[in-house]
Amino acid sequence: MRYLLVIIGCVCTTIVVAETTGLVMLWNKGMISRHHLQEIRLVLTNRALDDVREEAAAQKQQFPSAHEVAQARAVRVLNLDKREGELTTLKGMAESKQKDLELQQKQIQAEKQKFKDELARIDAELTAASTEQARGVLLALPPKDAVLQLMQLSLAQDVVLMKGMPEKIIAKILKEFQTTAPLAPDASGEKRDSPAERGRQIFEALSRGEPSRALLDRQGKEPGEGESNK
Repeated sequence: MRYLLVIIGCVCTTIVVAETTGLVMLWNKGMISRHHLQEIRLVLTNRALDDVREEAAAQKQQFPSAHEVAQARAVRVLNLDKREGELTTLKGMAESKQKDLELQQKQIQAEKQKFKDELARIDAELTAASTEQARGVLLALPPKDAVLQLMQLSLAQDVVLMKGMPEKIIAKILKEFQTTAPLAPDASGEKRDSPAERGRQIFEALSRGEPSRALLDRQGKEPGEGESNK
């Protein structure tokens, strides 16, 4: 029994030495490589090469390399720079649009003021033309009829109409105011000035330089009122 075990041991040793020698010879001749050894190991362990490759790829995905990390960081930096550039562009466009709107608003205000000034000029011309026409009618009437027409208007209107008349005509009309009888109350029952009182008021207004004086006073007060409002 002892000799049998010795013989079996020698045979096994010889087989192992022979296999090792064969592998070394194949390795030296290039007929076997690490890839072949890996395939042999997989066959012995009953595993497929694709499974090993998938495991290696999964491990590689779980632990990205330093190059991949640096590349991802560079991409994020580029995206941030791109977004910052877009925001800067949008800000510039918004500021430019705001300036355009402000310029348009100023132009609209200027056109609006120009339109108001033109309306005021036209209104002044129409008023002057109407005043001149009414003054011509009063000059053509007898003083008594002129007084009756003036009594239908306000004191300010009477002063404006009589301001441009010759002094002789003004004197005749004022004299007629003093001799004209008081007028009957109107339908509303409102108390009216007597012709004599109206004539006195007209004379006082003309002696003060109205309506030109009143206009100058009003223009002088407007800037002060504007400053106080500010």
